[in-house]
Amino acid sequence: MKSEQDYLYRALRKEEIEAGCVLIPKQQRAFQDWPMLGLDTTLPFYLGPAEKYAINHHQRGQETRGISTTPIFERAKYYASKNKTIVKISRRKLKKNNIKEIIVEESGSFKIVPEDHEVILIKLDDEPWSVDIIEEVIRIE
Repeated sequence: MKSEQDYLYRALRKEEIEAGCVLIPKQQRAFQDWPMLGLDTTLPFYLGPAEKYAINHHQRGQETRGISTTPIFERAKYYASKNKTIVKISRRKLKKNNIKEIIVEESGSFKIVPEDHEVILIKLDDEPWSVDIIEEVIRIE
């Protein structure tokens, strides 16, 4: 029997629904960013592009290559209040589809919305996101 930790949930944006309920990152560039002075200057400080800065910027709502997900269905439901569509993503299929999970709580980055227990998904190649990872499309009322 599979546990709920085997799945991640994402409330889809309008563009993702119109494209056939697929995951579409807002940016295609590498998941690295330069530090923003005053925001990303905690020690140890690295002056150059790094994943940790991209995580911070993603948390602040800036467009990145990352896809926001949560292991908590009720949190995805909260975010789906506008577009009414959630996808259930199989975590065990991520690695074989060249997708990395970044668990924000374990990344050392700050958490804007801690109750989301956010997991950022990053496609490690430039291939399209596979629909194989989507176990179910859930419409909510």
